Amino acid sequence: METARAWLLDRWVNHPRIALALRAAVAAAIAWILVRFVPGSQDYPYYAPFGAIIATTSTLAGSVRESLQAVGAIVVGGVIAWLVDTATGDNVAAFTLALVVALSVSVAGWRVLGAMGGWAPTAAVFTLIIGHGEAQFIGAYGGLTLFGALVGIVVNMVAPPLPLAPARAAVGRTREVLAEQLREIADLMVEHDLPTLDQWHREHSELRRARTQMRDAVSQVHESLTANARARRHRDALAVLTEEADGLDRISLLVSDISDLLLRPHGVPGDPSTQTVLSDDVREPIARAMHRVADALDAYGHGAEVDPRLEAADAELTTLLETRAGETHEQLLVHSVVLSLRRALDTFA
Repeated sequence: METARAWLLDRWVNHPRIALALRAAVAAAIAWILVRFVPGSQDYPYYAPFGAIIATTSTLAGSVRESLQAVGAIVVGGVIAWLVDTATGDNVAAFTLALVVALSVSVAGWRVLGAMGGWAPTAAVFTLIIGHGEAQFIGAYGGLTLFGALVGIVVNMVAPPLPLAPARAAVGRTREVLAEQLREIADLMVEHDLPTLDQWHREHSELRRARTQMRDAVSQVHESLTANARARRHRDALAVLTEEADGLDRISLLVSDISDLLLRPHGVPGDPSTQTVLSDDVREPIARAMHRVADALDAYGHGAEVDPRLEAADAELTTLLETRAGETHEQLLVHSVVLSLRRALDTFA
């Protein structure tokens, strides 16, 4: 029994879409019940649960914003269809439909409509075909959608979402990708099998995706704090998560700097004799330091001791600086790589 309860709790915490689905289902059902008491809703009652679904997003602030944007897009699209139909006088003509779609898709990109702008062409086509281009249909479509959205917003207020688990997962994924790429480029450097910078970027785009997903997930959690009493209990956890995400963001930029330094040709283009090539006695300690930073990333994610790994990496970098003092092209390149790695180490401090 305890195992089943723990499994259900884990599903609930780490898979917030379950709660999102339940909120959407409850909001849609309530909207469907209540819309019957709205005068003039008999012809199009299904737009109310439609609006409720739109409103039950992953944050309370997001539900208000996206509801207003969706209703705005519906009204804009409907007005376009009404104006075009009034001007042409034939809502079934292919030319009328094409003009309505072209205009509504164009306005769907308006910044004020945000991510909900895509409803403009949908509403335009519905108004033209289902509503026969009548202005009354726009009021029913937009008004009942707004009614349902208000129901969804109330449901979100009663049970406000807090997508903390997806943010933790996104941060963990970014940490894993960073560690993998540090180890890979370190091993390739020792094996003298470095790809070109373009090849590296083509084959390792997952870091950019992971960073984007991490930033979006953490921003979503911050947005969920608005009017969310439940979130107050998790402010400390969110502060720690935000600090870690900021640190990983800085380290990812430093890893990009390191890959750029190691993979980009340094010298006169087209003249191999001027290219700076790191010697083996430099490559190996740099690779070891990069492995230590990757180990520290893994240890931090697993809650293990980080300091020994950082101290080992710092020792490798200190030795490099002491043995490679000077201003040759190789020495300057080594110093640049060491500086980026040291800044990565400082992120853990």
